[in-house]
Amino acid sequence: MVVVYHANLPLPAGFAGVDVFFVISGFVITGQLGRLRETGTFSFAGFYARRIRRLLPAMVVMLLVVLLLAFLFQSPIGAQSSTAGTARAAILLVGNFNILSTSGDYFAAGAVMNPLLHVWSLSVEEQFYLVFPLLIALAGKFGGRAQAIALGLLTAVSFAASMWLSFGLFRIHSYPSADVAFYSSPTRAWEFGAGALLALWVASRARRETTSPTWLATVLGAAGLTLLVVLNLTVDSTTIWPGAAALIPVAATTLLILAGSLGGGPIQRLFSSKPFVVTGDLSYSIYLWHWPLIVMATLLWPGTWTPVFAAVFSLVPAYLSYRFVEQPLRHGTLRLPRVYLGGVVAAAMVVLLAVTLQVAGPWAIPNAAAYAGQRGELTYGRENGCLVRNRAFDESDLAKCTVTVPDAKGWVMLAGDSHAEALSTGLIEAGKELGYSTMALTGASCPFMRTAAASREVSNCGPLASALLDRATKSDDPPSLVVIGEWALPRYDTDGQWPAQLKPALKELTDAGIPVIYAMDVPNYATQDMNRQTACSGGFLNFVCDKSEKDILDYQADSRQAEYDVVSSVPGVTIYDPWDRFCSGSTCSPLIDGRLAYWDFNHLNRIGSQALTSDLKEAAGQILSRRD
Repeated sequence: MVVVYHANLPLPAGFAGVDVFFVISGFVITGQLGRLRETGTFSFAGFYARRIRRLLPAMVVMLLVVLLLAFLFQSPIGAQSSTAGTARAAILLVGNFNILSTSGDYFAAGAVMNPLLHVWSLSVEEQFYLVFPLLIALAGKFGGRAQAIALGLLTAVSFAASMWLSFGLFRIHSYPSADVAFYSSPTRAWEFGAGALLALWVASRARRETTSPTWLATVLGAAGLTLLVVLNLTVDSTTIWPGAAALIPVAATTLLILAGSLGGGPIQRLFSSKPFVVTGDLSYSIYLWHWPLIVMATLLWPGTWTPVFAAVFSLVPAYLSYRFVEQPLRHGTLRLPRVYLGGVVAAAMVVLLAVTLQVAGPWAIPNAAAYAGQRGELTYGRENGCLVRNRAFDESDLAKCTVTVPDAKGWVMLAGDSHAEALSTGLIEAGKELGYSTMALTGASCPFMRTAAASREVSNCGPLASALLDRATKSDDPPSLVVIGEWALPRYDTDGQWPAQLKPALKELTDAGIPVIYAMDVPNYATQDMNRQTACSGGFLNFVCDKSEKDILDYQADSRQAEYDVVSSVPGVTIYDPWDRFCSGSTCSPLIDGRLAYWDFNHLNRIGSQALTSDLKEAAGQILSRRD
C-alpha cells in the first residue's frame, strides 16, 4: 500500500499501510513476548539484541547509501543538511521528531523532498519496542487479566489523545497539533495496542484449545478486505489523519489477523500463498529502499512515471539487502556483547558521516559554502515576525510591523502571502528613500481576501486580510499605496478560485481611491513536485544554479498569464514584474552579482529583496509623486 501510494499510482489511502504495519507489529511482538515468557527464555537483553539484529543492519546500509547519494546529487545548500540530519535522528531512534520539527506535514511539499521521510514510522516502531516490553513485564506480574486491562487502558488513552490532537486547532511548541498526532509515538500507540490486545486474545484462545467454523474466518477476512477497499474510496491525503479515519485500516488489519488466527478458508489461503509470503519476507527491505530511490530518481529525472520506475527498481536493492544483510545477521550466532557493540559502532558510523556531510558537504563544491551562508539572510518580515507563520494573527501586529521614517509624507502597506513578504526589505528601503513609512504585514500561505480560509501556518488568514483592508479603507489615515503579492504557481495549479479571488480586495482598495501595485511572481526554479529545496540544484556531480528560461516558462507561463489577465483588468492597479531582474531571455539565475538571492526555489531572501529596491522605488515613486 505504501509503495503504490508513493509511486503516485491510484491508491488514495495507500499511506495508511503504515497503520496496518503498526497493528501487525503490535500483534507480532506481543505474541513473541508471550511465547518467550511461557518458555522461561525471555530476557530484556536478549529481546533488544534480537531487535538490533533484525532492524539495524539493513537500516544502516540504507542510510549510508542515501548519505552518499545526497552528497552526489542533492544540493549542498540545505537539502544535503536536511537529509543528513534526518539520517542522524533515524539511527538515534528519533526520526519522527526530527521530521516533525523540520518538514512538518507528511503530505506537504517540503516533506516529500526528504529521501528519508519514511523513517518516521520506523522510529515510532522502535520507540514502541523500547517501552512496550517493560510495560508488558510490569503488567504481567499481576496476571493475564491485569495485563489485558492495563493494555486496554493505555490503548484507550492513546486513542483519546490521538483524536484530541488530530482535530485540534492549536499548536504544541509551534507545531500544529495534527502534525504531533501524526508523528508522535504516544498518539500512535493505540494502533500497536489493537494488535497487542488481539495477540493476548489469540494466546488465551489457544490455551483453551477453542475451535471455530471455517466460515467465520472467511467472513472476518472478507470484512477486513472490504474495509481496505472502503478506505481507498473514502480517504485521501486531505483527510484528517490519524483521526477517526484511522480506525478503518486498524479494524481491517485486526479482522484479517483474526481470520488468519482462526484458521482455514480462502482468505487465509490467499495470504499464505507464495507471492504474499515472499512480499512479507521482503517487506522491511522494500520499505527501506523504495522511498529514497523515488526521491532521488525524481530529483534527477522529473516525470510522471519516474516514481513508478523507481519503485520497481527499488526491489533490486531490497532483495540484495534482504539476502546479504538482513538474513545473515538476523540468524547469525553473535553473542550479546558483540551485538550491542556492533550496534553502537554502526550507529556511530552513520552519525559521523551525517555530521561530516552537514559540515563539509558545501565546501566540496566551489561557491556552494558561500551560497549556503547567503541563503539564510532574512528579509525584514521573517526576521521581525511580520510574516505571520506558525501562529495566529494578532491586532498588535499592525503596529509592530510598521517601520516609520521622520517627517513621513505618508505610509505604504505591504500585504499578501510569503511571496509578498519577500519584497519587504526592498520596499522598506525604497519607502525610506521616498520619505514614506511602511507597514509590512503578511501571512504565510494566506490569500489576500476577507473570506480566506485558514492556512496550515495561520489559523486566521481571513481576519488578517480584513484587518489590513479595514486599516486601509476605514481609517482616518489611509495608506498612500498598497503593494500586494502572491505565490502564483501552486495556487494556479490547485485552487480553482485563483486568480479570480484576487479581485475583491483589489477593487475594494481602488474603489476607496487607494492605488495598488501588484507584484508579479518571481521565477520559480522548480515546481513543488520536483523534490527541490533550493534554487541551485544538484550535488557534487551536477551542481548548477542557472536554468533555461524556457524550462521555467514551461511550467510557470500559464500561471503568470492568468495572474496578469486578472490583475490588469482592475482599474487603478499598476503591475510590477521583477522577472527581468533574474532572466535574460535565454537563462534565469537566482544569483545577483554572484550572490544567492533566493532562500529556497521560489522565495527571495534579503539579497534578492534588496536587489529590487531601485525597481520598487521607481514604480512606487511614479504613483506617489502624482498623489503628493
